[in-house]
Amino acid sequence: MEIAERSRARVQERLARLEQEFGSTPVDQTTFSVDAAAYQRAVERSREGQVDVHAFVHNESGDVLLSDADGSWEVPQGQTQGAERPATAVERVVSETAGVACTIRDAVRATICGVRNESDPDAETVYRLSIVFDAEINSAALEDGDAAEAAGEAEASLRWDDSGEVAVAELV
Repeated sequence: MEIAERSRARVQERLARLEQEFGSTPVDQTTFSVDAAAYQRAVERSREGQVDVHAFVHNESGDVLLSDADGSWEVPQGQTQGAERPATAVERVVSETAGVACTIRDAVRATICGVRNESDPDAETVYRLSIVFDAEINSAALEDGDAAEAAGEAEASLRWDDSGEVAVAELV
């Protein structure tokens, strides 16, 4: 029970910090089975204390920023690095993905993901945390020539979507 207990404790700690920073955020829980390689990645990311982050970044018109992820359009997403706060990770991921800055408005949902090894039913469940943030593009960043140039270079792999039907993939 060592892996399960430590990963559960890390998730609870991160949820407590999230509540301190953003107030009450809806929390869902799901459990799923993955192959041995994905399970091992989940174990490693749990040991490192990584949190999966997803960003619904809106422009002035309310459209959502999407990036091309191997042929499917998704909101910017990634993981925390080291002791990085999840909100800071979102800002970094958006900057790396789109070349522009964003401002976090709120944490809109957190999901506790229980990850099981489908190849080994006796392996402990590893718990991971995934947080979805709502953000807005910094209009000042759009006016900055360097940011506009970076966004222009990334334009082929980015788009703004007004449909509101954007999928958030779970990261394992």
